Amino acid sequence: MTGRLLLISFGVLLSGSAPSFAQLYGTNMFEFQYGNLPYEENTDLTTSYDQLNLFYDQGKISVYGRFEHFLTPFNDRNYFSLTQKRLQYEDDHFKLRVGNFYQTIGRGLLLRSYEIPGSVFEDSFYRTRYAFNRDQEGVSIGYKNDWIEATALRARPLFNPLPPNFKPDSARRPDLVEAVESSFYLTEDLSIGGAFMRSRSDGQDEYRELASLMYNYNLPFDLQIYGEYAFDTDITLFLFDEEDSYALYSGLNYFYESFGLSFEYKNYNQFRLGSGYNDPPSLIKEHTYPVLNRSTHVLSTANESGFQFEAFFNFEDGHSITANVTTATNEVFRTNEYREYFLEGYYQASDFLSFKSFFDYATDERKGEENRISVGLITDKSFNYEWSLALDLQFQTYYKTAFSQNVENYYASIAYSLVPDFTLSLVFEATDDLLLTDDPRTFEVEEELRTWLGGNVRYKINQTHTLDVFAGKRRGGPACTSGICYEILDFEGVEIRFTTRF
Repeated sequence: MTGRLLLISFGVLLSGSAPSFAQLYGTNMFEFQYGNLPYEENTDLTTSYDQLNLFYDQGKISVYGRFEHFLTPFNDRNYFSLTQKRLQYEDDHFKLRVGNFYQTIGRGLLLRSYEIPGSVFEDSFYRTRYAFNRDQEGVSIGYKNDWIEATALRARPLFNPLPPNFKPDSARRPDLVEAVESSFYLTEDLSIGGAFMRSRSDGQDEYRELASLMYNYNLPFDLQIYGEYAFDTDITLFLFDEEDSYALYSGLNYFYESFGLSFEYKNYNQFRLGSGYNDPPSLIKEHTYPVLNRSTHVLSTANESGFQFEAFFNFEDGHSITANVTTATNEVFRTNEYREYFLEGYYQASDFLSFKSFFDYATDERKGEENRISVGLITDKSFNYEWSLALDLQFQTYYKTAFSQNVENYYASIAYSLVPDFTLSLVFEATDDLLLTDDPRTFEVEEELRTWLGGNVRYKINQTHTLDVFAGKRRGGPACTSGICYEILDFEGVEIRFTTRF
């Protein structure tokens, strides 16, 4: 019913608008694949995915709609759906949204929304591709002025492991959330706030009631501290009993000229809400390096405490250094420790030549990875800012307790770029991990070293059109962006992606 009302509103606005006061724009992403997962009999599977985003603005009112289409030779996987729709009114003080929207309470201890732009998710069981996000569907109203900011919402968060064509559709939004959040700015540097939320999953009669307290304080000497404490309303505050459900997060930041540091602390216990629509800060170093991004520690909200410390310094001549220390302890069935020590250096040899290197040591008992050592060297050479070459070499080794094996991972890439429109790169990866070198159909080891080799081409046709082409073998595994981790499947074949803005 909400979708029909939004579509009717969209049509009314289009028909009654004046061009000088209205704007219609959007984006489209089309992705075609020819190939399949490894070890599949059908190696020439053809699939296509399309995502169209339409925006219409007229004064203080805006309308948004997202259409997604997936097509394969298997009819039970195909769909064409209006997956998001939103009607919004916003002025200097009020903001009203009806439909699909993104809203995070505090730092995400109670509720977190997210979308990873450009990401396309595919699960190995459903084999259906769709946009990876977690939104809410319902109503949200907000108000702000110089001394207060408040939001109230009633919505159903998306359970994104299920694809858009999953039946019944209600299973994709199994939780109802009602929340109120407010922040008061006592001074220019100090704000305090709180939130109350109640939620109920389908099939349950009673609501679960939760609350949170938060503050943000900009201290002298460029110090900034933040804290948030979320809890079930029936517990004794700050007791931190092992039977209680709570989440505590606090952070401190300091900056002075080219030097900066941060310290964060977490203590979470029995705090997975509903289908997992909350997502407290993980306090795990987020890496862009493939060998580290793929091996990242995954937060357990059932029970986990720890801290993260990071410091950096930027030199006047362009060099920089970053150090990070992370620890975590969780007690789910047994005590598991996680420790990581990371050091990264950047050296600007000249305006046309730079080097970046990193060293990382970690132990993750929950994943069964001990003494994980990762190193890398990346060099970038520019030729008069017209074209450039980049070489990226990475190596990782650790002891996998489940197989009593010393695993080795290799990564190498070389990229040629013609500034600013064209990039060609080759990516090679290899591993001797027994979990990846055996045939999942027979569980027999087929090779001592499994390899992947693929090529990527990106061509920016003009300001509105971009073409990306991949051919070869691509290694899957966990991928993390902005603290959100999801699984990417292996792929062997050709993939073409065409994006446009209008």
